[in-house]
Order: sequence, then structure tokens, then C-alpha cells
Amino acid sequence: MRTCFILILLLTSVQGMAQSRHWVMFTDKGDLSEYEAKDLLSSAALYNRARQGLGLDIRDYPIQTDYEQAILRKDVVFHHRSRWFNAISITAEPEILASIEQLPFVRAIQPVARFIRPASPLAIDCDTVEYLDSPLRQLGMLGIDDLHREGYTGKGVRIAVFDNGYYQVDSIPAFDHVFKHGNMLGQWDFVDQEEDTFDPCIHCKHGTYVFSIMAAVWPGTMYGGAPDAGYYLFRTENDYSETTQEEDNWVAAAELADSLGAQIFNTSLGYKDFDNGIGDYTNEDLDGNTAMITIAGDIAASKGILVINSAGNGGSRGINAPADGDSILAVGAVDACEEIAYFSSRGPSADGRIKPDLSAMGFGNTFVYPDGTTRTGGGTSFSAPLITSLAACLMQKHPELTAWEVHQFLIQSADRFDNPNNVYGHGIPHANRFEQLVSGQHLRNQSYEAFRSGELIVYPNPASDHIRIAWMAPVSPASYSVELLDASGRRIALDLETFSDSEWQIMLPLHLPTGWYIIRMIHADFPEVVYQRKIQIQ
Repeated sequence: MRTCFILILLLTSVQGMAQSRHWVMFTDKGDLSEYEAKDLLSSAALYNRARQGLGLDIRDYPIQTDYEQAILRKDVVFHHRSRWFNAISITAEPEILASIEQLPFVRAIQPVARFIRPASPLAIDCDTVEYLDSPLRQLGMLGIDDLHREGYTGKGVRIAVFDNGYYQVDSIPAFDHVFKHGNMLGQWDFVDQEEDTFDPCIHCKHGTYVFSIMAAVWPGTMYGGAPDAGYYLFRTENDYSETTQEEDNWVAAAELADSLGAQIFNTSLGYKDFDNGIGDYTNEDLDGNTAMITIAGDIAASKGILVINSAGNGGSRGINAPADGDSILAVGAVDACEEIAYFSSRGPSADGRIKPDLSAMGFGNTFVYPDGTTRTGGGTSFSAPLITSLAACLMQKHPELTAWEVHQFLIQSADRFDNPNNVYGHGIPHANRFEQLVSGQHLRNQSYEAFRSGELIVYPNPASDHIRIAWMAPVSPASYSVELLDASGRRIALDLETFSDSEWQIMLPLHLPTGWYIIRMIHADFPEVVYQRKIQIQ
């Protein structure tokens, strides 16, 4: 009997310390006129924004230094600053926090959420044929293998990974190509405040597993989904269970990744509990607008970043933040037969939205272990990097798409899009269906451009028993249908006769009342109005 391992991320409560970590939020940012865009973001980040038609906003500017220094002169321990939230995170005694709250430039103080480290792998029996070919299956389920055959492997796309450490990544042969080709773009340990994320502790290997599903190349054994993408590796989680794991590390990493020009965030973390149990996120708080990390994820999405998060391994206990974000793709787990995994977190969000958003293989996956071997395991931690890989390959193939368009097309390409639920979400996306949607979008764009670049002439106008429509640009009449609406919006049945490639004729119903009407053109391949115009009938 063969055994595989399922990684279960467990949320549990621990006793809080006398001191606890809090956000201190400021009232304003002061005079911003001294800053230029190049002072705020890297050239890659500015290009990523400009390509998607996005500019700077107040969140891109730094916090006021004098506010921060006034706080740090007190008996506090500083952790991180956040330009997005105009805040810093500190640890302090309750009486110090109370005095800080009275300062005129302090808007609010809020505790920082925590997450307990992943549990050890749980062995289960797995003696079924559907798990025997998982290295191929985990890619093939999403059509990533087809994209690889076309030459799309994520090259040029920048991915930021948030996890608990990447033990031995720099010494495992399966990652040699990442370093050889200059695709290790940067790293930072937000727990220990140092650069090295490859050897923070011998337990810090969950990130290694996750990274391997995206980046590993081990011929004959396994391939990652986006092996040629560029990667930023951030350690945001402390892997020791007695140490709280802070959401502000994630926020700090997200802001750094944004400033560096990351295009995709991949994170397999969740938050719900606070130090000392004060202000825990309840199920009712998971409404997409309450948890700090969820708000941060949505902010990242608003800045042109595709944010992908595991839905969680809580099963019927539900999702955790930031999977509840309305701009965040929460990913559930299925097995190789596309059946939902028992541990995959179910939705909905507190405000009734479908969650998870998508599903991918997260049960029986092949991943790289720090000793250089491959193993089999699972968890929504493994399904999320597969969706990230799919997105990266598609972004390489379609650099004209914005992150939000990729977000929407991934959902629309899922196999349950027409009938979603809170178990599978919209289902399993696929590269081929994504391509069909993109092709449809191109048809739309071409159609709209034909109308924008040409001129439509309706004659005679006023009309009597017929209308002719002439195009001063090449538009195939066979691609469109024509509707005539009266002033109240009621559709009037028409007979359409095409008599040339550039001119149509509409025969109007007899005794049509005189007055104003609206004529509109609808594309035959997708039910969208591409042109409408008011006409008069006498």
C-alpha cells in the first residue's frame, strides 16, 4: 500500500503574551508635493501601472516621519510601517498603547492578527490509481502542459511568494535554472529582518514545497507550472508554534512587492485570531471589507496585481482572511479525479459571495522536499500555486491583458462558471477555455474599432417604408443583427436583407407610427450592442 502526505494548515488558539502587536494608524500624510513618482515605485512597478492605465494614489506615498518618530520615542518595539494603511506596527504595554491613542495625529489603534504554523504532514492511505501520475495531472488539469508545449512558461512575469521560508532552495538541483537564468529577483525575511530566506530554520520548508510547484524543473520527475517566471521570495510567517505569526508581515511584504513591480502574489496563509483573543476576526467579519490583510489584498488588486490565495484547509469551518476579498482569487482543492478534497474550505463569505473562486488539484500533488527528493501531499497551499502558474503562463502569452482581465477570464474559463457553488467555487479553469474568451474579446475589440473608425450612414432619414444602412468602413453584415426600438424601448421585429458587403437594407413594418426610434447593431457571436443611433420615421 502506498502512502501519501496531506499538509493540513491548522488554525488554533494560543495564549497571548502580556505585550501584543498593534497597528497605530495616523490621520494624514502631510505635504506630498515634494515626491516624484520615481521616488515612490521602481521603474518596473511604474511600467506595470502605466500598462494597465493605473496612476499613483494617496496609498503610494510614505507615512509622515515625525509621526513615526514620536511613537518610537516611547517604550515600544517597532516592527513595520505601512504606506497603504498610513500606519506602523509596534509591540507595547497596554498603558503605553493607551497614551499613544490620545495623540492628536493617531486615528486608531488595532491589534494585529496571527496565524499558527502548518501542522506536520498527516499520513493517509492513498492506494488508488488516480494519484499515480500526479506530476503531469496537476498541470494537465488546467491546461498548463499545453501552454508549455507552446513555449509559454511564465517568462518575464514577476511573482511574489509569501510563505514561512524556503529551506534549501538555493542548494536543490531542481531550482538551479532559477538562479542560472537570473530569475531569483529578490528575497527578504520579514520575521528575522534579514535577506536570507533559504536557511531561516530547518522547519521552514512549507515555502519550498509551494515554490517547487511553480518553479521546479526535474526532468523525468516533475515540472513546475511557471519555471521561467521571475520570483521574489518573502518569508512572512514564523514557523515556531509558540511565536505569533503576524498579518503585518504580509502587508509589509505586499507593499514591497508592489513597489518592485510584482504582477502576481501567491500566498497560502490565512488569518483569524488576534493576540490575547482580543478582537478576533469572526465569521461575520469575513465580508471582504473588515480584516486588515483582506483590505491589503484588495488594495494590491487595485494597483494592477493579480492576488491569489489558498481558500484554507478548514473544510466546513469556512474560509479565512484574506480569502474573503472580493478582488482576491481564493483557491480550493480537488483531487486528481476533480472531486473536492475533504479539507478544502467552503464558503460563502459573510456577505454571501461565492467562495472559493476557483479550484485546482490540491490532493496527491507532487512537490520537492528539501532533501532533494519528490514527495506527494496536498492542501489548498498546493492548489493556489497551480492557479498562479496558469496565470503567469497566460500573462506571458497575452501581455496586453490587465491583471483584472486575467482575473475575470480565469473565473469565466472555469467548468462550473454557469452554476457555481461554495464548494468548488466557479470550478476548475482551463487554458483552452481562457483562450476562447480572449479570442472573443479580440473580436469585440475589432468590432468596436470598426464602428469607431468608420462612419455609419442611415438613409433615407426621415424614412418611410425602408431604411438603408451604409458603412464607410469594412464591416461584414453577417457578423451583426439589427434591432429597431420605439421610444419606450420596445423591440420591433424587422426583416433584414443584405445586398452588399458594405450596405444593408431593413424593411420596416407597414404603418409604423411616425416618430423617433433607436436602431442598434448587435454582434452575432456575443450578445452585446456595439452601436446605436436615433433615427426619425415619417
